[in-house]
Amino acid sequence: MELEEMKQGWNAMSKRVEKQEILNQQIIEKMTQDQYQSNLKKIALPEFIGTIICYLGATYLSVNVPKLEEPLIQYFGVISIALLLILPIISLQSVRAMRKINLSSHTYLETIQIFGKQKIRFQKLQKLNVSLGLFLMVIGVPVLLAIKGISLDPTPLFWMLYFPIGIMFFLGFSYWTLKSYNKALKATEKMFTEVNE
Repeated sequence: MELEEMKQGWNAMSKRVEKQEILNQQIIEKMTQDQYQSNLKKIALPEFIGTIICYLGATYLSVNVPKLEEPLIQYFGVISIALLLILPIISLQSVRAMRKINLSSHTYLETIQIFGKQKIRFQKLQKLNVSLGLFLMVIGVPVLLAIKGISLDPTPLFWMLYFPIGIMFFLGFSYWTLKSYNKALKATEKMFTEVNE
């Protein structure tokens, strides 16, 4: 009789340990998912703010570009508007692809591989955005000057000093932004590898 009671006690304890392991695994998955989403918010929030700024800029140009008389500046204005509408789409799609990774439907190894592919894609799209943003700056400045009624010819100080400083600031800010995004992505990647151990 004692042996039978010991077996029942052992089985009951075994079931409790099994339930506890399942519960612990679910808690770990939930914490990983929360941490993953938190790391992505560090990227998504600035991209969302940038989207609002781009759309406001596109609206401003849409209202003012038709008032311009010079055809080349109007052409630059139309390209600027198109870029201001396209840049946020590229950014938000790349962030969306990162957020769509469902951690619970894949093994950890699959998740790390999917994340790695999306990370590389995200980084490439961000570099494309920086290049397009620089192009936007080059063609957008003459449009803004024309809208403000400032002539492009008699402003050598602008083109020799202010414009290059603006480009350096843009590139520095872009470098800092990409560096902070990469830091958030590395933290996420580290989190995945730590959970897998």
